Amino acid sequence: MSPSPSLATADLVLVAVAVPMLVASLAAALFPVQLGVALGAGSVPASGTIGYALFYDPPNAE
Repeated sequence: MSPSPSLATADLVLVAVAVPMLVASLAAALFPVQLGVALGAGSVPASGTIGYALFYDPPNAE
């Protein structure tokens, strides 16, 4: 029996980038907001997540 896989920090970062963009897309579909404006607003937390992953908690070469 193999051990259950665990989520690495890089996996969580990828999810944390995709979720705000998905929420922004859904908001543009459900509310009278332009898609570009919604995606622009969703890119702020997504880019903050990338900044966190690159500079605050960078990947280590193991």
